[in-house]
Amino acid sequence: MKEKLNYVFGGMFIVLLGLVFWFFANPRHVQQVQAGFLGIISPFLKEGSGVKKKYAGLREGMETLDQLSAEVKQLRVRNKELSATNQMLRGLEGENKQLRAALAYHEQSAFQLMPARIIARDASTWYQKIIVDRGKEEGIESDMPVLTPEGLVGKTTVVAGHSSEVLLLTDENCRVSALVAGAKESSGARIQGIVKGERATGQGQPVIGLGFLSKQANLQKGMNIYTSGVGGVFPSNVPIGAVDEFKVRELDSYATIVPAVDLSNIEDVFIVVGTK
Repeated sequence: MKEKLNYVFGGMFIVLLGLVFWFFANPRHVQQVQAGFLGIISPFLKEGSGVKKKYAGLREGMETLDQLSAEVKQLRVRNKELSATNQMLRGLEGENKQLRAALAYHEQSAFQLMPARIIARDASTWYQKIIVDRGKEEGIESDMPVLTPEGLVGKTTVVAGHSSEVLLLTDENCRVSALVAGAKESSGARIQGIVKGERATGQGQPVIGLGFLSKQANLQKGMNIYTSGVGGVFPSNVPIGAVDEFKVRELDSYATIVPAVDLSNIEDVFIVVGTK
């Protein structure tokens, strides 16, 4: 019985093998099988291709973002460099203008001027004194007027070999004889007084006042004040400032002054060593 079964299965195998050989011997049959197989796997091939494209696009996009991020960082650094350069050039331009104005003032001034640079300034005496880099060796003496092209700064006091202390106009110990431009008494005399700093209260800038005025002075806001030349220390017609507020007191009248020179922000000055 077992031998018969083996004989039957063997025959069927030979027949099946023959059919397979006959089927694949025909090119049309092979193409049909290939087409069917391709139809089965085609959706998977399309899906895989789409995923590959998406991955490639994503990777390309990430590379582009990395490049853009690097470029943005470079541009930010460059922008900071350009901003710093621009600020430096603006500072140089401002300094150049100041130097040109100072040179023009030096050449056109009626005084013999010694240029000086501020080398020291104490925060506790910010509005009282400064130290400049000119002294006895440069011909500087005490009680010499100190000014800028804008107006009066103060006067020299203590003088060393190559440095001098300058008492500022805002100090209460610096007194300057002054007159008000265009203002006259009823008698026709020019209105004159004494300019001096008032002791500061708190952290504010000291007030500069013009006192010893007659009660009839009646000064107006904005009137210009100049040195009168009386007293022998300060020459005449140096700008001091302008009237800010005027008030009549019990015995005289008094005016507060806006200084012609910003004494909180000066770097270079001139010392008057004589007249031309």
